[in-house]
Amino acid sequence: MLKRRKQPKFINLLDPVYSPNETFVKVYEWLTSVGKYLLITVEIIALAVFMSRFVLDKKNNDLTEEINDKTAILNTEPWKTNNVLYQNYHKLLSDVSVVSGKQELNSSIVSEIVSGIPLTLSLQSFSLHDRRISLTFSAGNLGDVRIYESSLKENQQYEDVTFNISKEESDIKVTISFNIKEAG
Repeated sequence: MLKRRKQPKFINLLDPVYSPNETFVKVYEWLTSVGKYLLITVEIIALAVFMSRFVLDKKNNDLTEEINDKTAILNTEPWKTNNVLYQNYHKLLSDVSVVSGKQELNSSIVSEIVSGIPLTLSLQSFSLHDRRISLTFSAGNLGDVRIYESSLKENQQYEDVTFNISKEESDIKVTISFNIKEAG
């Protein structure tokens, strides 16, 4: 028969005594091989984020400084007055658009009433609310006021014509109010 060669018996102190199926052993081997590279990668990412914080803070400070500079420009007196002026224009234009869409045009009524005023009477105020007209005049003599009063009272388009006359120093103050009849 064949002879086998005898192998010498020895103890290897460098070989581990544990079995390779243990979970702890597998985790330890993974940490020593893959884990160290993962840890290095995480540290590199942390350093990159830390360094980017400086760059982003610088950009943020620059942006804040630019905003503060522009805010300082907007806080100057000419900008404030222009802002108020343009806000008033904007409000006026929006009011005009609302009024022009909803209000009836009274320009013919106003021009008719103003053109009928004698040249000797000085118109001081004019008010038109719904179909009610209020006028305030100053006159030099009472005769011109009486002529205008009779012309308004005789006009068929006006009703409830009232005159209030008062004398102040050398001027005669006249307040007139009347309604315009509905067309129809």
